[in-house]
Amino acid sequence: MSNERLEVLGGLPLFEPLSPDERERLAAGCRMRGATLFRERERADGMHIVLRGVVKVVRFAPDGREMVLHLVRKGNTIGEAAMFQKGTFPASAVAVDDVETLFLPADALFTLVTENPEMALRMLAALSLRLRMFAHKLAAQGQGGAACRLATYLLHRRQIGGGDCIRLGVSREVLANLLGLARETLSRQLSRFSEAGLV
Repeated sequence: MSNERLEVLGGLPLFEPLSPDERERLAAGCRMRGATLFRERERADGMHIVLRGVVKVVRFAPDGREMVLHLVRKGNTIGEAAMFQKGTFPASAVAVDDVETLFLPADALFTLVTENPEMALRMLAALSLRLRMFAHKLAAQGQGGAACRLATYLLHRRQIGGGDCIRLGVSREVLANLLGLARETLSRQLSRFSEAGLV
């Protein structure tokens, strides 16, 4: 298990500044967790690295409707912003499929960040990138219709995947919630893209 943790940590740009010894110390404090991650308003006692599956970060309206803020996939982190604020999680993290994560306790991470300023800068850069992605998403939802939102998302997934085949990895319901669309609207738009030979 220790070797698996070291391999995961070593493969993340966030932890590149760490020496092998620092990674060993961090890995020793890590714990494996399954599908239950965290719920809105729970104390942020650490962060997660997704090893397998897809996690949706969601908030629920008073009437129970779900709004998907973003999807977190393999190799990405989740919960670090709330952890650094030493507060509570502003949203819930729910497994979309069979999910496995590596949990990094806040105390262990804070110690390393204090000793390694470069790591702190990398984390700041990662959080800034996520904030920029949120800003783009809000702009797209505010200005574009269903076609624009879906096209923007598909182009983003294609850039990440680096190929012509786009694997969504989530259900139409989850994708619709992510894009702020009704499921029927998303299905109609996908059909139109298919009929036009775009997908």
